[in-house]
Amino acid sequence: MATPDFQLFTSLRYDPLLATLPDNTASWPNIVEQSTKPNCSPFYMVSFHRDRILKAAEHFDWTTAVSKVRGPEGFSFFLAKLHEVINSTSPSPLRVRVLLSHEGNITVESSSTPKVSQRSLFPRRIPPPRGQAKKVEVSPLTGGALTLGSGDALHGDPDIEPIWEIFPDSARTQPSPYTTYKTTSRDMYNAARERVGIKDMTEKKEVLIISAVDGEVMEGSLTSVFFWRDGRWVTPILKSGGQDGTTRRWALEEGLCSEGVVKVESLQEGEECWISNGVRGFNLGKLNTILVIFINLLPKLSRDILATSFEIPAKTKEKTTLSSLSSLAWPSPTLVSMSQTM
Repeated sequence: MATPDFQLFTSLRYDPLLATLPDNTASWPNIVEQSTKPNCSPFYMVSFHRDRILKAAEHFDWTTAVSKVRGPEGFSFFLAKLHEVINSTSPSPLRVRVLLSHEGNITVESSSTPKVSQRSLFPRRIPPPRGQAKKVEVSPLTGGALTLGSGDALHGDPDIEPIWEIFPDSARTQPSPYTTYKTTSRDMYNAARERVGIKDMTEKKEVLIISAVDGEVMEGSLTSVFFWRDGRWVTPILKSGGQDGTTRRWALEEGLCSEGVVKVESLQEGEECWISNGVRGFNLGKLNTILVIFINLLPKLSRDILATSFEIPAKTKEKTTLSSLSSLAWPSPTLVSMSQTM
């Protein structure tokens, strides 16, 4: 059998802050002997990262790789590989990328990443959208119930700054094992990010991946996503085609959200949502749907009309982006591939 042309991977955070947080190793008793369990770890939700890469290896039937990372011994092997490469006394946080090959070899890469607060890594709740806050029951000793105003926060709430700009993709993605599991075959994610003009990972922007089957939101290109529906936070069900991210799993187990179907047509301009991943924790987002509404109108116009109205050079007619038309007073300079919608 030919060697697969992709690897499995997961991205997690190294942060000395985590080495002071018992929450970060709360799931470890199920993996290691209690007597050998450390109080803390500098690697964010590392047991969940081992689990996700193991499930992917099992799905693709990579038997050698599975044997390397399965069970307590496999978790110890996974953790040892992290410590071999990452200096656990480093004072600066890192984005750590762990790759697993078909042969069971683990490669660890790292790069710098911004600091985040403890409450953004392990929030006590995901606060409701501003304007949707309910009365919060507190001890009778305080005199009863407290009403939170717009923008107020409780102790343990994640940071609400900076706010990320969230774009629904203008094209549709076919669910597959490469959207269900995290692999290095990421053309569909890269294309979605390109369509909305995300040029690098430092931008506070994310794109929602939309299923080609039924228009359900699957996930973000780099994040799990949470939407306020019927008075609660909802993350897309796995049947929609997205991944079971580590922070998604944690939020579900902690009761911060539930699973549900989120249709793209239910998304509202300016709607607040939350995104999360294993490197940055939880971040507030705000939906920008105007671009998608505009792009969905494009099939009603012919290429010739567009070329005439906006004087598109002949060499760019076959594949034109809003970025290339920004100098022609186009409504938005955001990059979107018109070839996907015509």
